[in-house]
Amino acid sequence: MTMDENPRLLKLIEKCIKGSRRAHNEFYREVFPYAMGLAMRFSSDREQSLEIVNHAFYKIFLYLNSYDPQLSLKSWVRKIVIRSAIDQYRQNRRYKEYIIPLNDNFLETAALEESILEKMDAEQLLFHIQSLPPSYRMAFTLFAIEGYTHKEIAEMLEISEGTSKSNFFKARARLAEILTRSNSTTPKAANL
Repeated sequence: MTMDENPRLLKLIEKCIKGSRRAHNEFYREVFPYAMGLAMRFSSDREQSLEIVNHAFYKIFLYLNSYDPQLSLKSWVRKIVIRSAIDQYRQNRRYKEYIIPLNDNFLETAALEESILEKMDAEQLLFHIQSLPPSYRMAFTLFAIEGYTHKEIAEMLEISEGTSKSNFFKARARLAEILTRSNSTTPKAANL
């Protein structure tokens, strides 16, 4: 049952608005896995993801009385988690980002990306996305996974549209480089 199909969540929301601590805890436990899954896409590790989720739940509980039950709860939560990830990115952006230069043959490597991605499961891909520098990870996740346009990303991150496109391109190239390298070093299973 999806979040939007769960009538129990709507009842929990009503109880949360009335101030029930138990309802807050239950709502948190129900929604946490979804929120954490989203946050993991935007962070470099579990600890950073938890920061995003905690910030998101603060906003969720603060504005829960403004949630319209006619709208998708999943979409509402998704929007808050993404905004929380962006807030964290902006807050941490002031620290200098160390960006590892791309390999000289990154364009060649990017061409292999599709075949490598097809062989990789979601957990492996998430691990590699998390290894990207924050600006690349943010542009890649917002564009390739969440479906925002470069114009929307530029507005959200307070950067130019060209920077969003550049960061996305560099993220794809870096992922292709990482995936190619990890694919070539993975030992092949022996034929028994």
